Amino acid sequence: MNKRHLKYCLIITVFIGFSSCKIQKDYVAPQLEEVSNYRNNITTDSTNFANISWWEIFNDTTLVALIEEGLNNNLTLQNTVSLIKQSQLQLEIAGTQLYPSVNYGVAGDITKNTIASATTQNVIAAANVSYTLDVWGRIKNQNEAALQAYLATEMARNQVQATLVTQIATIYFTLRDVDNKIIVAENMINSLNEFKDVIEARYNGGFISKVDLNQVTINQKEAEVTLQALFRGRGQLENTLSTVLGSTPKSITRGLPLQNQVFPSKFPTGVPVNLLQRRPSILISERKLKAQLAVIGATEALRYPNFTLSLDLGTQITKPSLLFSSIAGNIVGPIFNKGRIDKSIQIEEEKFNQLVIEYEQAYLLAFQEVEDALIGIDTYHNEFEIRKEQLQLSQEALNLSWVRYNEGVTSFLEFINLQTSLFNSQLKASDSYKLYLQSIVKLYLALGGGW
Repeated sequence: MNKRHLKYCLIITVFIGFSSCKIQKDYVAPQLEEVSNYRNNITTDSTNFANISWWEIFNDTTLVALIEEGLNNNLTLQNTVSLIKQSQLQLEIAGTQLYPSVNYGVAGDITKNTIASATTQNVIAAANVSYTLDVWGRIKNQNEAALQAYLATEMARNQVQATLVTQIATIYFTLRDVDNKIIVAENMINSLNEFKDVIEARYNGGFISKVDLNQVTINQKEAEVTLQALFRGRGQLENTLSTVLGSTPKSITRGLPLQNQVFPSKFPTGVPVNLLQRRPSILISERKLKAQLAVIGATEALRYPNFTLSLDLGTQITKPSLLFSSIAGNIVGPIFNKGRIDKSIQIEEEKFNQLVIEYEQAYLLAFQEVEDALIGIDTYHNEFEIRKEQLQLSQEALNLSWVRYNEGVTSFLEFINLQTSLFNSQLKASDSYKLYLQSIVKLYLALGGGW
């Protein structure tokens, strides 16, 4: 073996040795409290409510159409898509560092001095190829960080999409609740008008005092004020939903009435580990952890020398036969920087510790939101059932009170108070069912959103 071969073998051996020293951090998920089931739901069914596509959850075709419109036109979602494209381009830019860089250049000069009267002209065209050897894995870590950042933006789109579906459904159910309350208020006003005609006839006949007539009129005006507040709320809700749909204020198409929005009585939540696998907020936090781990590796690589190879090829245009070439190597490494690199590594490690806390917090918040939604579904459903019983009792009491009033057994004040109680019970029952439906939507979002 001659000296040249020996030299090449030595160089290869050195680079293989350097390659084995690459800095690469292995990701280990933070330790979290293991939970076998939810506090308010003991099911361990592997079927997850969030696995159901959102169009299968809502049985109102109008609501489904509104959700589709929002997914196509919502500006926040479009902005997120733009961020994803930016992140993808950043990933592609980072990937180019793994390949050689090729540049060209043209230089010219005209030289004349006092000794020689002749003028020399030089025009040189050259190409340069340079390549940084990723011996310590710095570029690879930078690429990994860019990849995880890109994946985090993908998760962010899923989160925005699920949140948008939830927002549209929540506003829609509130709008249908207001529509229902408007019907209740209008029925109340019509009922009071009928009673007012009877009371007014009795007053004109001298059978009762004006107090009874005034009382029914007062209640009628109160119902009219409530109706105006409901009209105001309905218009503002339509404007809000229009904005969410990416539109100027418009009238919103209605589908099923509030009371016809029926859902299954059981909602399989799956096992808690599903939260780690499907919840976008947790996955985003995990991607950020992996990205920061790669940043730490890239920063640690700054402790070691950087290897760059460069090749220049060119010719003198004024003398095409004159060609030149050169190969150069460059090694630059830190000797003394007063701990700047070490402190930079410590900063990145502290950022990683901060992200670990955010990851744990995202997990705890996910559990809280699931538990809150389950509690809401259970209690609002029970509350609505109680409200229905209350409505029935209020209606019976009102009917009996009118009979008692006609027979002179009780005062008109008892009757009007019971009518007010019935009106409030109708409004509260509608509100309870709306909150029950919205709790189901919250559970859908809390479990991952079905993305």
